[in-house]
Amino acid sequence: MNRVLGYLFILIYLALCFGVLTVWLPNFFMVNFPRPPEMGYRYITATGLPFGVLLVTVIARQSFKQFFSVTMFFQVFAAGGMLYAALYSFHYTQQSNFFSAAHLFLCAVGVAWNFHHHRKELARFQQAAAAAAA
Repeated sequence: MNRVLGYLFILIYLALCFGVLTVWLPNFFMVNFPRPPEMGYRYITATGLPFGVLLVTVIARQSFKQFFSVTMFFQVFAAGGMLYAALYSFHYTQQSNFFSAAHLFLCAVGVAWNFHHHRKELARFQQAAAAAAA
């Protein structure tokens, strides 16, 4: 039963992600297509790439855990909140500068933290697998 509920929640989550993407993507291109892209940190934040890298590291780290990590949830929640605030205030430079810088800082610290701990957990997992195989 738990497996069925897990698959159901994953399917609902994916459907919501695709729904949000279909609503958000045309608006994003309509607003930003006429403007030339800048290589400032506000535009790097707006692409969502740092947030995607953070999500990948959280997924990789969570894959070795036997339980749900609240710490990683709050990493994603805080970085996602800053991304939302940066995108919401994108054309108000004074507010957007703070939120974009905070988002990039949280993503950079979270990625470094997750890489460090993932490497340690992977070594521990490999030692346990080698011990079980011997």
